[in-house]
Formats: sequence, structure tokens, C-alpha cells
Amino acid sequence: MKSSLLTQRYAKAFMELAIQTNLVDKVLDDLLLIKTTIEDNKDLLSLINQPFVSKEKKLNVMVKLFADKVEKIVIDMIRLLIEKNRETIIVKIYDAYYDLYLDYKKIAVVTVTTAVPLDEKTTARIVNIVKHKIVKKDVIEIKNVVDKSIIGGFVVNYMDFEYDGSVRNTLKRLHSVFEENLFIKEY
Repeated sequence: MKSSLLTQRYAKAFMELAIQTNLVDKVLDDLLLIKTTIEDNKDLLSLINQPFVSKEKKLNVMVKLFADKVEKIVIDMIRLLIEKNRETIIVKIYDAYYDLYLDYKKIAVVTVTTAVPLDEKTTARIVNIVKHKIVKKDVIEIKNVVDKSIIGGFVVNYMDFEYDGSVRNTLKRLHSVFEENLFIKEY
């Protein structure tokens, strides 16, 4: 999911602060806690998104909920967002920060769709191929998605790159080739 330019700007500034304070990993965990808490609690989500609720009330609720669970810089970020009337992007900041975190840590999350779950040996082979041919990152994380409709083979997705080596795709290509009528009259 792509985040808005505003969310990306706040996340980038927040990432820079987390790097300076050496809290990059902890901030990621804190932001995930905040995101899941808000998304799991409809009343809290409604409170944050209501424009007629005062900034002070929103800030008091957020501080009471998270002050003893998250780092001070995370509370300061929440305070800043509420003061600037940007509290509706608090949940979205995690996604933008996570993308920056992966880039900072040189981690690539690659989705591999297969008809059956991957075993360790196949996963290691795919990681090796992806690392040397597609992604120049230090760490490759494979997210395996099982989709029986591809019949066999695999589909690799990373950002805008897709390699479709599935049996379904091969059959589709063959079908389109056979649909062409190569018969020429008069011969």
C-alpha cells in the first residue's frame, strides 16, 4: 500500500530522528503497537478521526494509553501530529516508516507465489537467485503465498518486478499461440 506524500514526509523525518537516537528497531515496534491498538479499537479510531474532539482530549487519551509502553520520541511524534491536525495519519505512519526501515536495514521482502508451500531447500535456492539476479540487498525475506490456481512453478514479485514462471502462465501463452491461425489458403 502506497502512503501519501504527507505521511512519507513525516515518516522520513521520524526515521531520521530514530537513527540519531539509535532507536530504529524500537520505534518500529512502538509504531506497530500503536497501529494495531488503534485499528483494533473502533472507539479509539473514531475519537482520533473526529474533527470536533479537542486536541487536548485526543492527546490526553493517546498519552494515557501509550506513555508507559512506547519511547518518548514516539509520544512526541503523536503530540506533534495532533497539534498540526494530522492525527488521522498516525495509523498510516507505520506503513511508510516500515518501508523506510526495510530500505535502511537493506532488507527486501519478496513475495513468492507457489501451488504448494515452499520447503527450506527451495526457499534457499530462490533467495540465492533473487539476491544475485533481481535485488541487491543484504537480506532477502521470502513471503510465500500458496495459490493452487497457478498449477505449478512459481511467481516472484518484488516492488514493480514480476517474474511469472507458473504452469498457468505457460499454458496461457501456449493457448494464445495456438489461437493464431497459421493456415494460409491456396497452398
